Amino acid sequence: MLAFPLRLLALLGCVALLAGGCQPKAETAALQAAPGGGKADHACSYAYFLWGRHAELLLRFEEALEFYQKALICDDQAEFVSEKVPILLLRLERTDEAALWLHDYLAAHPDRTGMRMLYAKVLLNQKKNTEAMAQYRLISEQNPDDPAILMLLAEMYMGAGQAAAARPLLERVLAQDPSSYPGHILMARLCQMEERIDEAVEHYLKALERNWSSELHLELGELYIKNGRYDEAATLFETVVERDEQNEAARVALIHVYLLQKKVNQALAELNRLKTYAEQPQRVDLTIARLYARQGQFDKAIAITNKILDKENLSEARYFLAVLLAQQQKYGRALKQLQLLDRKDPEYANGLLLQVRILREQNKLDEARQLLESHLDAGEVRTAEMYVMLAALHQIEGRDDLSKKVLLQGLEVFPNDEDLLYEYGLLLEDNGEHGAALAVMQKIITLKPDNAAALNFVGFSWADKKINLDQALEYIQRAIELKPDNGYIRDSLGWVYYRLGKLDQAIKELETAVRLSPEDAAILEHLGDVYLEKGRVRDAVQTYKKAVKFATEDEKGKKRIQEKIRILERQGIR
Repeated sequence: MLAFPLRLLALLGCVALLAGGCQPKAETAALQAAPGGGKADHACSYAYFLWGRHAELLLRFEEALEFYQKALICDDQAEFVSEKVPILLLRLERTDEAALWLHDYLAAHPDRTGMRMLYAKVLLNQKKNTEAMAQYRLISEQNPDDPAILMLLAEMYMGAGQAAAARPLLERVLAQDPSSYPGHILMARLCQMEERIDEAVEHYLKALERNWSSELHLELGELYIKNGRYDEAATLFETVVERDEQNEAARVALIHVYLLQKKVNQALAELNRLKTYAEQPQRVDLTIARLYARQGQFDKAIAITNKILDKENLSEARYFLAVLLAQQQKYGRALKQLQLLDRKDPEYANGLLLQVRILREQNKLDEARQLLESHLDAGEVRTAEMYVMLAALHQIEGRDDLSKKVLLQGLEVFPNDEDLLYEYGLLLEDNGEHGAALAVMQKIITLKPDNAAALNFVGFSWADKKINLDQALEYIQRAIELKPDNGYIRDSLGWVYYRLGKLDQAIKELETAVRLSPEDAAILEHLGDVYLEKGRVRDAVQTYKKAVKFATEDEKGKKRIQEKIRILERQGIR
């Protein structure tokens, strides 16, 4: 035989030790050798290495680790053994020990690039990104012209959002090799981070010249879409589809672009082509049905969805069919579909809420309330929105005490749900507990700083009380950024400008608010107040009169506005 069994090889290693004048047992030699001092015993080290390798191949990692450690006692410079120890520690999921071992090893052997690479990976696994990056920098300094290391470090900088540090590294890569495929891809992504869109496109195209890739075409197409360059995106995706007709991702992307371009017929044509080879044709049909529904062609959407359900009991399709039927006010048929949903279906909770809405439309409030209460009591299917809806049903019937009780019960289960908190805050406000309501809204902002409704509530409350005006302005401006077409938030912005004495800006924002919400009496009253402050008395009177016309549900507010009109009319202003 040309190869001895591994165990026999290890024994032969021990024989070699004896022939070389070692102690009768390798164990003794290992224990007597001192790391970093004394003469290295290579034969002893190799014998333990063979035993360790044998144990490792048998997946006895603890045993293998022990042998490798003894091998290093015999010869602490045995690099082929040193490489094994941290890898075994990692296999044994002793990550912290591996990191410590590598740290100490590199302190004594700073030029071992392979081990430093492993150390950097371990640090990344420990989510110590800053320390890992420091190791990659050392590797780069030791190998200044290695493009792989330069790109690796650049990618880490990009991941940390440090685009300025990544750019010179990638420029060095492309200076060394102007046709570097990975170099151009990384530079394209870096340019995206820096919002240098044209440069990013240029680098993508250079990469694609070097190597055609459908994935890279899709990435470039997404860049076009993000920047509203739909025609270029469509051309790109069409190219991929022509080359690879069954590329599902490219065809889906093309459909998406057609929809953005409002080319509905072309999108439908692509969907029908996609259906011929898609793994789940019923889901493609469902997308087609949704597209018809968006066009208002509900009968076509319903017909397609029914065909899907004839072939497969797809809960997503059943819920969508119920939505379509409800939109057409075919409530009985919609309820039948919803009742066929299984409690384990992902759509079940939304289906339950749709049932409640339908029952509410049918004025079957008791039935709607009982349906929600039974599910909340059972606890099997429970969402924050169910508590919100049940509280709303109590409010409709004037039972604010029960509404408050339900919201508090919901907050015990979902203490940080922003919708529950917001509804609770509004209920407190309606009950005259303004301070408590404001505290709830501030809690929402702490939990979710981009909750436009809560930002608006707090900002307007401060403006109305003439306190914290600068912060009120900041809150409301943030809310406007989130919902620029919301008339009520525009009203708040106008009101805070009014409180700050910036009347022209106040009028501008309040006029915009009236355009967005032309029938809101409160907004009209605010605009009238600012007109009056500005000296535009006739405009104020006309605006107040419009406000009275729409103040049908607020008798107190209506009388207040009428009194303002009477005062001005007594002065002869009409």
